[in-house]
Amino acid sequence: MRWACVSMVLVACSILISATPPMAQAQANPDLLTQRAVLELPGMASVQVDTGLVFREIGGQILKLDFFHPVAGEKPRKGATRRSPLVIFVNGVGITDPPLRRWGIYQSWGRLVAVSGMAAITHDARRDAPREDLEALVSHLRKNADRYRIDPDQIAIWACSANLQHGSWYALNPANAHVKAAVFYYGNIDTTHLRTDLPVLVGRAGLDNVGINASMDGFVARALRRNAALSVLNLPNGRHAFDLFDPEETSRDAVRTTLAFLRTNLTSEMQEARRARDAQRRAVDRHAARDWEGTVAAATAWLEKEPETGRTAGQARQLMGDAFYNLRRYGDAGQAYERAGEKGWNIGVSYYNAACSWALAGNRERALANAEKAVGTGFVTDRRGMANDPDFAAIKDDPRFRKLVETP
Repeated sequence: MRWACVSMVLVACSILISATPPMAQAQANPDLLTQRAVLELPGMASVQVDTGLVFREIGGQILKLDFFHPVAGEKPRKGATRRSPLVIFVNGVGITDPPLRRWGIYQSWGRLVAVSGMAAITHDARRDAPREDLEALVSHLRKNADRYRIDPDQIAIWACSANLQHGSWYALNPANAHVKAAVFYYGNIDTTHLRTDLPVLVGRAGLDNVGINASMDGFVARALRRNAALSVLNLPNGRHAFDLFDPEETSRDAVRTTLAFLRTNLTSEMQEARRARDAQRRAVDRHAARDWEGTVAAATAWLEKEPETGRTAGQARQLMGDAFYNLRRYGDAGQAYERAGEKGWNIGVSYYNAACSWALAGNRERALANAEKAVGTGFVTDRRGMANDPDFAAIKDDPRFRKLVETP
């Protein structure tokens, strides 16, 4: 549609994306159990960790988890839950020798999360069924929330590298409303679903594989088009697994930023704040998704909640106008655009779009009146484009219209 008529994680090692099978590389790397994240925080060494807790037995395999107990800090902030929020480090590759959950980098991150006041989990998974095992893990944790002293509805998914495709698939599924935050580090993101309500932190390594960055960039662009709750952390000189291999202050700052992101978004206080103007956000989201019937419904709900006394009501009318125009309900579109202009919302475009719509609806007088208003705002300067706009076919020979489109 033309402007003329509608204004329209986990940390993981780089070895997981190379050509050599992950299992073979894990066996060949003796440092996996001792590697650490680039950031150290006080108290990490004293974090209580329960290791090897069984969460599933299937097909003769026993799947285990390591649970990192949160370190109690000062008096809980307003909005903090009584029980600890939980960060799950997703295992999407199923490496067992040594188990991925025991790798030093994951143990290090678990402790970082714990000293930041949150519980953390690393876990086993089968190589041929990581998604099924992730679902089983979350189900186990939520059913046993009393045992772990966690809040079953305050869960964050952290996935990266080869684990990210599976972790993002789970986190972005609207059915998993208990996931309240997600961290996606340097990897391919599954775009089967998109939750615009879910705060997501994308950690991008500027020196990473071109294909990986293209996947992340595509997700970012799509999420922003839908007005999603997105934060982007880009390290221009960062390599894949910068949190492990790049011991510079930029990497340490990225880790601090990530911990703060999790800690802030896993509170009811922040979640309540994100629900502010939810009706408006819903309308903008449906419009971005080109769901025109949904846009009309959401904008109507917006106007029911907010009296039409300010410019933002004009935005709701403009969204409705766009929706009606695309639904070919041109009379309704003309009325909506007129109201948007009357409310002072993007007046040049609003009146122009109203003129287009009324012309298509066959109402010459209202089409000409709105065209004159649009030109009168001073914002419509492309008279030639206006003269050639096919939406004005019904009035292009009218003397009033020809006078409007003459070059001043």
